[in-house]
Order: sequence, then C-alpha cells, then structure tokens
Amino acid sequence: MTALSPFHAYDLLVSLVVGIELLYFLRLASPAVEHRRRLLATVVGLVAFVVGGPVAETVLPDAVHWVHGGAALLVVLGLYSPVRDDLRAVERAGRPSNAPDRIRDAADWTTPLDGEILALFDSSELILTPAIVAVNIGYSREEVNRRLRTLESHGLLERVERGKYRLTDRGERCLRGDREATQSTGPAGGN
Repeated sequence: MTALSPFHAYDLLVSLVVGIELLYFLRLASPAVEHRRRLLATVVGLVAFVVGGPVAETVLPDAVHWVHGGAALLVVLGLYSPVRDDLRAVERAGRPSNAPDRIRDAADWTTPLDGEILALFDSSELILTPAIVAVNIGYSREEVNRRLRTLESHGLLERVERGKYRLTDRGERCLRGDREATQSTGPAGGN
C-alpha cells in the first residue's frame, strides 16, 4: 500500500462521513426497519457502496468493481422484491398497527373530523381558533365549530377564551389510544 494522495484521503473522509450519516438514518428509521427488512438491505448496500468503494480503491484497487457490484446488488434486492411483497401482504394484513389512530376504539359520537382536529391541536400544542383549525384541515368553519363544541362538551377540548380552544389531558389520552377517554356519551366532569 502506497502513501495516500490528498484526493484519496479526501475521498475516504467524505465516504466515511456519508456512511455515518446513512447509519444515523438507519437508526432513526429503526421502527420502519422492523417491518421492512428490505430497507435494511438497501441502506447496507448504500453504505457499502459509499464507504466500501473508496476503501477498496485505497487498499485493493482491483476489488473496487466487485465491492460496487455487491453493494449495488444489495440495493437492488432491497428495492425490488415484488414476489415477496405479494406473499407478505396477507401476513401483514393481520398484524395490528402501533398507530393510535388505527387502534383507537372511537365512541359512536366521534367522526373522522374529530381525529383530525385533535391531531392538529396535539401537533401544534397551541391555543387555536376555529378559523385556524378550519384552514389547516380543509373543512368549513361552521363544521369545525360544531365539532369543536361537541369535543368541548365531551371534555376533549376546553374553551380558554371566547372562540379559542386548547387540548385537554383527556383529549391527549384519547389520541394516545386510551379507550376510556372517548367512551363517555355525555359531557365530561373534568380533564
């Protein structure tokens, strides 16, 4: 092995930084990787391509094409697997989701609009007016006003000032999937 030229040193440094960023992405996407193993193969292929290429070029230049070919194969296998998708679709259909809005057992009085309103209040963590809510979720102000009053009467929202609402603790529990938070059919006694 000869001394590193400035170009090779720069190439190695950049590839290591990009490889670390890809591994960080993989760590952030770990919940998705649990259900999509192909994502793992794709990211490993990208890391092998980005890091393995410059390392192989520095250590063993004749192996660069083999490293790139193997990495590309991992990426292709990770991105393209239609036969497996069809076979796994039935298996995944029976698996429950972790998303609270999918497992939440809504009461009879709730509508899909209620979920959107509560999610907006939860994500913004602000006191909102009906006009702001209507603009953000794309419904008329009148419909939003009706649903806000209903949500307030059931204790999921509270009126802070005239025409301004805030999410209550009970509303947060409802979003997290607490069945008791939405099951009351009358106005709530508290948060």
